[in-house]
Amino acid sequence: MDEVFKLENDHLKFVVNADCSATITDKHNKAIWRMGPVAFQDKSTIAEEVVWNRRERVWADYYMGRFHAAATPQGLKITVLGPPWDDARGTFLAKWVLEGRTLELRVEEIDDRLPSLCYPPPIETASLIWPGNVGRWMRTPEPGMSSEFATQNNGLNMRWLGGLAEDNERGWMMIFEDGYEDSGVYRNSMAVTPAWLRSKGNWAATRSVRYHFTDNGYVGQAKIFRKYMLDNRLFRTLREKIEQTPKLACLLGGRTVSFFQCSTSHARGAQDFMRPVSDDARARDGELDVRVTHADAAAAMRLARKWGMKKGVFNLRGTFHGGYDENHPDIWPPEPALGTLDELKANIAADGDYLVVLHDNYQDMYPRVPSFPQGVVETSSGHLMWGGYWHGGLCFITCASQQVEYAKRNWEQLKTLGLKGYFIDTASCVQFYECYCKEHPLDKAGDREAKQQLMQFYKDQGLVLGSEEAADFGLYHIDFLENRNTHRPRTTPPIWPLVFHDAAFYTRYSTSGTSGGEPASQLENYLWGYACYWPVNSLADFKTHEQAFRESLALDEFHARVGLDEMTSHRYLCEDQMVEQTEFESGVSVIANFADEPRTVEGKTIAAKGHVVLE
Repeated sequence: MDEVFKLENDHLKFVVNADCSATITDKHNKAIWRMGPVAFQDKSTIAEEVVWNRRERVWADYYMGRFHAAATPQGLKITVLGPPWDDARGTFLAKWVLEGRTLELRVEEIDDRLPSLCYPPPIETASLIWPGNVGRWMRTPEPGMSSEFATQNNGLNMRWLGGLAEDNERGWMMIFEDGYEDSGVYRNSMAVTPAWLRSKGNWAATRSVRYHFTDNGYVGQAKIFRKYMLDNRLFRTLREKIEQTPKLACLLGGRTVSFFQCSTSHARGAQDFMRPVSDDARARDGELDVRVTHADAAAAMRLARKWGMKKGVFNLRGTFHGGYDENHPDIWPPEPALGTLDELKANIAADGDYLVVLHDNYQDMYPRVPSFPQGVVETSSGHLMWGGYWHGGLCFITCASQQVEYAKRNWEQLKTLGLKGYFIDTASCVQFYECYCKEHPLDKAGDREAKQQLMQFYKDQGLVLGSEEAADFGLYHIDFLENRNTHRPRTTPPIWPLVFHDAAFYTRYSTSGTSGGEPASQLENYLWGYACYWPVNSLADFKTHEQAFRESLALDEFHARVGLDEMTSHRYLCEDQMVEQTEFESGVSVIANFADEPRTVEGKTIAAKGHVVLE
C-alpha cells in the first residue's frame, strides 16, 4: 500500500498508508504498533437520546468502514467507504501532529453526510485497559460479532483508554481532549477506535485525541492521565479541599453510616413491569414505610459512637416528604412522620468529628410534583426524556441548567437546618445530555458546565459535598463518594484509585444498593484505601450488628493513615493473580489474598481472604 503521510522525531515514527492503515514505532522501548485499514462505522448517530445509551451493538448495527486518504497542505483528506466499499459515505480532514512521545489527532471538516464517525482505526493490542468502575483489564479476546459502544460517563468514567503489549509493560493510550463531551469508543473484542459524535445534530469545528506511548503497564498509563488532570487543573487533592472546607477532615479515618429513613409504597410498580400485583402491595399502595425515624437515627448515632466510631459521615436518605425518590425536586418540607423539625436539626448539629448530610437528587423529577414538567430535558423529537424506575416510580430527567435553579430555590429552606454537608445523588456520574427545549437548550458541553455549576453552588455555601459514583469531570468539586467498585480476580486493577485516590474519600456498598444489604467486603477497602460504608435500615437491625461494627473499626484506623495519600503502585504477586499489592505515597503497602486458602508470597503468609499491612 502506498505511503501518503509520515512524521518522525527522536521518539516516534508514524507512517500512514492510503487505506489509513498505519505503523507507529516507539523508539524509546522498541515497540511497533499497527493500525489496520478498517474501523466499524455505525449506520446511525450511535448515541441515542436516552438516559443510558444502549451499549451492545450487534453486527447488523454497523458496517466495516474502510478509508481512502490523500495528502493535502491542510492534512489528510479522508473518504469513508461503505459496502460494497466503493461507496463514498462522506469525508473529513485528519490533522496529525507529533510532539515528543505523543501523537495528536485533530478531526475537522466532517461531512454532514456522516451521522457519526469512528477514526482512526484501532491499534492492534494484546490487552485493553478500560477506565470504568474501579478499572478493567481485558485480556481474553471475545469471539463473535457483537460490539460495545461507550461514551463519557456511560461506560467510561475517565476520558481515556489504553492497551498493552504481550509483555504487559509497553503500552499506548488515547486521551480525549477538545470536544471530549461528544466522544466515545467503539470496541469489538480487543479492537477499540475513537467514536466522534455530533453536537445537537451538527459537527463541531474540531474533535481531538492525543495518543501517548507508555511504559510500566497500566500503572504508567494511570499516572500519565493523573498528570494530565493535574496539569489542566481538573481535580484538586483532598489536602487542598480540606484547606477550603475544614469539616471534610472528619472523613479521614472515618466511615459513612447510611440511614434509609422512609419511602412510599406503590402498587403499580409490579404492574408497570407486567407482573402480578399482590394483595399486600394493593393494601399498602400509597403507604409510607418508615424504617428509621429521627429519634432512631439519633439513637443509632449514639450507639455508633459508643461502639467506637470516632469520626465520619451520617448520611440521611429519604428524609424529605414522601421519602426516598418520591418528590424530587419539590422536596420541602421534611417528612413529618419521621419526627419534628427540631429533632432533625438536632441530628444535623452533631458535634465533634462527625458530619450529618442529607441525601438529595437533582437529575430525577417525578410527574407527581407541582414543578413537573418544568425543566425536564426535551429530546430532538419533542418528547420528555424519562429516566430510571426507582422507589417513586418512573422519573424524568431534569435539564442540568434547571437543576441549578431548583437547587438554589430549595436552599432557601435547607439552609435553615444548619447543614455542614450535602449529598447530591448522581450529580458526578451521569452521562452528558442534550436538551432541545427552547427555554433552556443545552449541548453536551453546556450540560457538563451546568452540572459543575450545581456542584460549585453547594461548595459556595461552605458545604462538604458528596455524590454517587463518579466520572472525572466531578472530581474538582466532590469531596466524598459512594460507589459500587467491585473486585473481580485478574480483571479489576485499581485504575480509578491509581489516578484519583487522593481526590476524594471513597466508600463502597454492595450491589444490593443503598436501601438494604450488608457492608461490602472490607478486603478491597484495605487494598484500595477506601473507607467503610455501613447501612442502617432499622434501629433494631443495627443493634444486632454491634460485634461486626466494632471489628470493622480497624479499617477506620488504617484509613486514617492512607486516606490522603496518592496510590503509587499496584501489582499481582502470584501466577493466578489472586494476591495483589498496592502501595501508597506514605510508604504504607497492603497485600490482599482473594484466594480461598492461605498464600505465601515474598516471605509473607496471608490468610485466606485476608490481608497484611507493610510499612
